[in-house]
Amino acid sequence: MQALAHVVTLARLAALAAALAVLALLSAHPFLGGGGGARAMGPLPACRYDDILTSPRGLGDWKITLVDTILRVPRSYAPRDLVRVADLGVPGRGLVRSVMADDLKAMSEAAAAAGNAIGIQSAYRSYADQEAVFAGWVARLGRTEALKVSARPGHSEHQLGVTVDVRSDPPAATLLNSWGTTPAGKWMRNHAWEYGFVMSYPKGKSGITCYSYEPWHFRYLGRELAATVHASGLTLRQYLWANFTTTVVPAVTPKPTAKPGVVTTPRPSASQPVATAAPSGTPAVPPTAPPATATPAPAHSDTPPTPPATIPPPREIDDSDTLAQVAPVGAAAAAVAFGTIVMGGMLLARRRGRSGVGL
Repeated sequence: MQALAHVVTLARLAALAAALAVLALLSAHPFLGGGGGARAMGPLPACRYDDILTSPRGLGDWKITLVDTILRVPRSYAPRDLVRVADLGVPGRGLVRSVMADDLKAMSEAAAAAGNAIGIQSAYRSYADQEAVFAGWVARLGRTEALKVSARPGHSEHQLGVTVDVRSDPPAATLLNSWGTTPAGKWMRNHAWEYGFVMSYPKGKSGITCYSYEPWHFRYLGRELAATVHASGLTLRQYLWANFTTTVVPAVTPKPTAKPGVVTTPRPSASQPVATAAPSGTPAVPPTAPPATATPAPAHSDTPPTPPATIPPPREIDDSDTLAQVAPVGAAAAAVAFGTIVMGGMLLARRRGRSGVGL
């Protein structure tokens, strides 16, 4: 009887440890529990360059997926519901997701009715498109300056398919930061949120957004969420991080450890802070456009720039690493639970040998 009591006690301890592991996992990864509310995984990370897979990042999470200088979507991320801007009756070129089609058309019509007609300069870009775009900026400005005004592939909101670079129609000073002072630029700043669009990189917020001011760059969130973000006074990066992002970002970028006998090639530190000052007269869109993608119609038709130098490849983090990134606390608790069960089993085996009790 005493041996059976010990068995019951060990079973209860193992069950308790497993329950604690599950609770820790859910607290570190709220989406598994389906709960709402704030999901910030610590304070907003300071601006730096890294290549960590963002979460959530499904195609259905287009409203709440955060990409910045640290977080990215994979190369394979490609919306399947792209439609031509021209087919919506909106001036300009490119492809956008159908989820934003009605509101984009409504915004274009409202701007024109107010005497501030707009057009689309650039819309969806694939991972490969952004590789060419970023290489073009590196060729023009050098890598350090290019990082201030252009996203590395995988880090661009344009890859989400719900982001547009807006211009005046007909074009007027589109390639300069001063576009924000044009009638169309002012109208967009004041009214875009009413149609579901938020300026991703507002003026004076480079230390938070990690990119230079871009008065032409607007991301679609849907009217309800855009109104909420607008009313909050927060940048889009701040709001998405505080309320939806579940990725755990290390305080500093881990440096790869060299193995004995393996020669590694040094590369620029990913922890390099992002400068907040933008070069004077920074263009709003790539100096030349990326190659056309295999979609219903090419977003860009110009000849892409030729990369002048090799760009260091990003540090890949596979989907298999997601649990370790998202729920380190849960993983640790699970390890504790597993250890408890193993130790319990060992003690049980020893007691069986002594008392002759079997199951």
